[in-house]
Amino acid sequence: MKGQKGFTLIEIIIVLAVIGVLAAIVVPNVQGFLGQGKQRSWAADRDILQAAVDAWRTDIENRAGGQWPTIGAQQATPGGTIGTPSDNNTDGDFMDAADTNSFIDIALLATDGFLKSASTVKSAAKDATNVGSTNTNNNGSYYWYIDSNGLVQSWYPADDTLGTSVDIDSGELGFQTGVYP
Repeated sequence: MKGQKGFTLIEIIIVLAVIGVLAAIVVPNVQGFLGQGKQRSWAADRDILQAAVDAWRTDIENRAGGQWPTIGAQQATPGGTIGTPSDNNTDGDFMDAADTNSFIDIALLATDGFLKSASTVKSAAKDATNVGSTNTNNNGSYYWYIDSNGLVQSWYPADDTLGTSVDIDSGELGFQTGVYP
């Protein structure tokens, strides 16, 4: 066996142990960065929508009367309600006079030039005009609305199915860990 070169079993085991230790250190750190990236993307979408809503509201030539770019209950025009959405008659949509439908009409903001396009907000699950139906705006997961303070907020229906009784729980508001878009 004189002149043959190679690694001994001990050397191979030591190298594998070092690789295992490095992987145990690196993998959790990478997963943390991915989670932070999802949260930053969600926050960027929120900031984009807030800027678009604020710009839409300050366009006083076209927005007299304190209108909001929300769909509003039983309204097909902007100027709807604000506040946490509620399905007061528990019919599974937010479109009745008794309901509070403050979902942002993302398509309207895009049409009026306050967003580049309706698909700019990647986390948006639906255009406000389609909340309560199966028509989707994007492949996102969040429903964006304007709260009673005029701030853009999100709702992720973790345990709700549109078309049935819908409750917007406090645990479903804001960024949801691991959900993006």
